[in-house]
Amino acid sequence: MKHPRMRMQVGAVCLLTAVAACTTLPRNPDVAGSFSDKLSPYNYKEEGSIARLVVGVEAARFIRSEPYVPLFAQVVNRSKMTFHITRESFTLEDSLGRQYAMAPMREVAENYQRLDLDRRLFRQNTQFTAAGISVFTLISSNFYPSSSRTSLVVDHVTLPPASFMEDVLYFPIPESGLNGTPLRLLFKVQGIEEPIQVVFQVPKTLGIMEKEGDRDSTRSAPPVPEVQPQQP
Repeated sequence: MKHPRMRMQVGAVCLLTAVAACTTLPRNPDVAGSFSDKLSPYNYKEEGSIARLVVGVEAARFIRSEPYVPLFAQVVNRSKMTFHITRESFTLEDSLGRQYAMAPMREVAENYQRLDLDRRLFRQNTQFTAAGISVFTLISSNFYPSSSRTSLVVDHVTLPPASFMEDVLYFPIPESGLNGTPLRLLFKVQGIEEPIQVVFQVPKTLGIMEKEGDRDSTRSAPPVPEVQPQQP
């Protein structure tokens, strides 16, 4: 037979355990605020049995007065079904709940001057996003072709099991602002009941041509990030 004091101690431990369980709540997917895990300093990820979704902000952190934000997106198909991916598969959502479709390709080509620079940064960024997917097959996509050379648009992507795609996606600048605020990228295709989402933020990083005093200035010159030279 247990001593009364021992029963009280056991009851207290159970109560503390219950309280701890109540205070460790899962992230509410309807509230942008708790960020997804980081794959690297500028890449956020969500891992699941159906898919892995990665969002990279390496190029986005240098955006100042441009009308669009570039996001590096990777989708890894870990399911047994085939994903049919189009522009409508991706949606950007700001902290106020406003949602934004991908920017039209023609508008981006006419009003955005950093396509090729973003693409170079994107290629560098794959050194981080390649981790853990060596057994998956890359499926080509090209939602926003280069502005300096002829290339085909590939904006309907068939992603079978054990494959992945990665590309640069462009969205309008959110009304809530771009820097230092929670944002969400939602991915939804037929066969997935709920969107897969990554919660992330875009830091504001000074380019090599900017001065420290221009950090809060919206009229400073467009920043030029340091791009690693391409290997021969």
